[in-house]
Parts: sequence; structure tokens; C-alpha cells
Amino acid sequence: MKRLTSLALSAAVLLCLSGIGYRADANPTPQLLTGILAKMEKMHKDLKSLKAQIVQEKTNVQIGTKDKDSGALLYKPGNGKTKGKLRIDYTKPTNNTVAVVGESFLFYQPKINQAFKNTLAKAAKGRVGGYAQLVGLDGSVKSLMENYNIEYVNDENIDGQSASHLRLTPKVSGSLASIELWVNNQTGFPSMQKFNERNGDYTVVKLTNLQHNIALNDSEFEVKLPGGTKVVDKF
Repeated sequence: MKRLTSLALSAAVLLCLSGIGYRADANPTPQLLTGILAKMEKMHKDLKSLKAQIVQEKTNVQIGTKDKDSGALLYKPGNGKTKGKLRIDYTKPTNNTVAVVGESFLFYQPKINQAFKNTLAKAAKGRVGGYAQLVGLDGSVKSLMENYNIEYVNDENIDGQSASHLRLTPKVSGSLASIELWVNNQTGFPSMQKFNERNGDYTVVKLTNLQHNIALNDSEFEVKLPGGTKVVDKF
């Protein structure tokens, strides 16, 4: 149950790329921040597709546990006429598949031959407001500026490349206390994200081996369920 919710949240996280707001009194370098946001906005406008490796690690500080999942990600943004599409095929520790087309959500567990199908909001069990509307791939910086305050923290080295570390604070109170982004200074793409919950738990999502704007067929986002698969609409 917890792992299913965590994977659902991962899909929700990655399906929205950034409602960012600027709080001038909190940031000593507004020109630098403006430049970072401009790169992110250009990336959003230019992005047609994405293929990457994903590693997601959720730390539960309450009970001292960590859940780590890794696999491959495919993504195509919506363009007004077509719906955004996301697929994650997890390979470790188990083979599971998450697929999102618009608001339709599918989570397939071949080990038990079961698939959960519902809306993205139901998949995150009401916590989508704390995750899916945050930082992901389907919203321009400009269109979502109202939702968050943002601070530039510093520049850091992520996998040998310079990245700007940003901290986002939701303007509306929820389960999240803050979100941290590491934005690649060359591409403007958030290669790593950290979601800090108010109870102290946190989730880190990292993308590597990124391939932008490659040819992806819509059929690659379809999950063909084998005969006999049990389909449910509740966790």
C-alpha cells in the first residue's frame, strides 16, 4: 500500500513541471533567479518528448525506513489538442508500471497480476494537491507562478554538471513544507527534486541519462494487460 502510494506520487510529481512564484524580499539575487526561470520556461516550450532513467527514494523518518525504486521514464507533454503522457517502468526492487494519460492513471503489478485504474487525483489519495501541482513537466513557469514562493539557495555540482539549487514554498498550506529543485544550468531542466513533508519525511526524485525530443509513439505509453489481470479502482 505505502509503496503503491509512493509510486503514484512519483508519477504525480513528474507530470507537472513547476508552479513557481518569486518572493523578492526572500532572495538577494533577483536577476540570477530571473535568468534561471527564463531557462526553465524555454526548456518547457522546447520540450517535445523525454526519455530518462529515474531513481526515487522516499525516507520515512518516523520509523527510520527508506524505499528506493528505479526504472525507465517516457514522457510527452500535452499541446492543447493532445493529452500529456507519462510512463514509468520500474525494474527495481520489483517490476511495476505507472502510466498516465491526461487524468487517467494506471498502476500495473505483474507479480500479483493486478492493475489499479482511476484518475490521477484518486491515485494520490487526495495528496495530489501536495505533489502533482508542484514540480513536474506539464505547466509553464509563467502559468503557475501564483502557487509558490521561490528562493535561490546556491549553485551545486550534480553528476559533474553545475545546477542551481532552488527552494519552493507553497503559498497554500498542505502536506508539503517545501520543495527543492536542482536546475541544470545548461539545459534549464530540473534533474533532481526533493519533496519535504511537514512530518519530516522526504522524497528525492532524480533523472539521469536524459534524452530530449526523441521520437516517441503514443503506443509506447499504452500498457497491455494480459488476460486474467484483476482490475481494481481502489487501493
